[in-house]
Amino acid sequence: MSQVQPRQGATGLTSESWENEGGSLVAETLAGSLGVVRHLTETYSVGGFQYTNLTDAIAQARRMTKLEREVL
Repeated sequence: MSQVQPRQGATGLTSESWENEGGSLVAETLAGSLGVVRHLTETYSVGGFQYTNLTDAIAQARRMTKLEREVL
């Protein structure tokens, strides 16, 4: 079985070669130490519109449904 060899990255920190497969853990550690904060935002799509508020998305879906019924 071969052993994973550490290597020197651009930041001067070592990383394992397997980290190259899906992204480096070094970048997240460095970002955190610099005060970078990650935020994930849920979005809802209705037709061609996108909403971050579920209530707004439901209201738009209801408006679109009502318009479709009126056209028929």
